[in-house]
Amino acid sequence: MTALYPVQDVFTRGEISPRLHSRASLDLYRAALAKCENFVTLPHGGIRARGGTYFVNEVKNSAKKARGIPFIFSVDQAYCLEFGDLYIRVYAYGARVGTLEVASPWAESDLGDLSFYQSADVMWITHPNYQTRKLTREAHTTWTLALLDVDDGPYLDINRTDTTLTPAATANLSLLYAGSAAASHAPQFGTSASNIWDGSSGNIISLETLAGWVSYTFSSGTHICDAYSVTVSSKPLLAPTSWTFQGYNGSTWVDLDTQIGIVWFGGETKFFSMINTTAYSAYRLSWSATGDANGQYSEFCEVTLHQAVSEQTPFNLTASSTTGINGNTGFQNNDVGRAIRLRARDGFWRWAKIIARTSPTVVTVKMQDQALPGTSAIVYWRLGAWSTSEGWPDSVTVFEERLSFGKKYRINTSKTGDFDDFALGEKDDDAMEFLQAGGGQANDIVWIADSDGAMIIATAGGIRALSGSGIDEALTPSSFKNRRSRT
Repeated sequence: MTALYPVQDVFTRGEISPRLHSRASLDLYRAALAKCENFVTLPHGGIRARGGTYFVNEVKNSAKKARGIPFIFSVDQAYCLEFGDLYIRVYAYGARVGTLEVASPWAESDLGDLSFYQSADVMWITHPNYQTRKLTREAHTTWTLALLDVDDGPYLDINRTDTTLTPAATANLSLLYAGSAAASHAPQFGTSASNIWDGSSGNIISLETLAGWVSYTFSSGTHICDAYSVTVSSKPLLAPTSWTFQGYNGSTWVDLDTQIGIVWFGGETKFFSMINTTAYSAYRLSWSATGDANGQYSEFCEVTLHQAVSEQTPFNLTASSTTGINGNTGFQNNDVGRAIRLRARDGFWRWAKIIARTSPTVVTVKMQDQALPGTSAIVYWRLGAWSTSEGWPDSVTVFEERLSFGKKYRINTSKTGDFDDFALGEKDDDAMEFLQAGGGQANDIVWIADSDGAMIIATAGGIRALSGSGIDEALTPSSFKNRRSRT
């Protein structure tokens, strides 16, 4: 019998498994190949010979291993990075970029465990034994490698032991430095302007006005405030709803922050941050309205002034025991730089960074976002999830404008559009954490990658797809689905 060899002009299915070699009834069979070597299939149906290579330069040391990693800014600006033993070299346009060489912490034996993700001029590089680095192209011949320093997270689970952490200070300027309080109108009903700045939400100030101000002037010197909080009384309608927060430079009140139409519940505290690097001799809250337009009085409880990290003096944070800290061994020297989250007596979380370690039960810290309300023992706290003792992320990608890291069986994503903010929350753009991201099994994550409509998570137990819960729905704290990938 004469053998027939039909002409095949479509190869879009690529190379298929030998288990399908006799499945001629399948549609994919007619567009597949038993073997495709040194060719690349094209989406149009045809194939072409794979691209070749040519010799550009000898690596720094041919006796040692090296890795070539692409860094593609655009079709016109593409680089090849040579990762070697404790160095990175840069190549472009068929040649090495001058004598440029960036020192790196990764030895030859570490190169195989590096993971990369590049976006525009930045590449994030992870290794489970090293703090994540950020490689930045500042110019064609200027590249820098720096530690990735993220804000507020991620963290380990909340402490459930009896160990408490007691701060020696609060980072509240009005409690740190002596000064005088004043108000635009005479306080009523036996209240005082100093009540606003005394660190106690149990004291109030009441003024017979719907628009006014309260201020705190340091007895000497100037200080930088970059965040503040306001606590209202049990009468929220009397609280300021629109105001300007100001600093005094010796001659003029300078506007630092403006809020309009704030709505309050009784006894509520709200936090506000601003960009301020200037030291002022006084600060004041000047409001133009309260929640009761037909009323007669303004009333609220407390204003705290967070001292900027740049001028804070680190203070002791003392643990009642070592239980629950680094496997019950207490604080270690390598905890320096580690984040720690603290839930204070008012029920709100704040975060600090460990500056130094004194003993297994004592570290010094700086408050990073807001001042503490007092120095009472803190029962609920969380240590940073990334550290020398706990390990570092070993995979990285960007998905839906969130910088995302994999470590063991966890996925942590940043706030949408803010790659430095890993503070968890309930808003759609807040950072997120997924435990057992590999599904119902605690399998270690091997790699993660951005794909069409989902973050692909490769684990030792299979491939998963993490996405929003609905079709074309974004991944958010309230909308997520972790399913077995069908790709």
